Amino acid sequence: MMHHEFQSARQAEVLARAARRRLIREAKQAAKAVRTADRISAAERPSGGASRQCYVRTA
Repeated sequence: MMHHEFQSARQAEVLARAARRRLIREAKQAAKAVRTADRISAAERPSGGASRQCYVRTA
């Protein structure tokens, strides 16, 4: 294998690794957004378990 072929293969490996990391990061961010949206929607539901946390006893 010639030097430039080795460099090309190595560059392809670096780019593939970066793309894989980016996909993983985006998937984690999407999962976090879904959890946040679920938490917000659960807090807004009047019959949800999280709705009890919204009311504070004043007396």
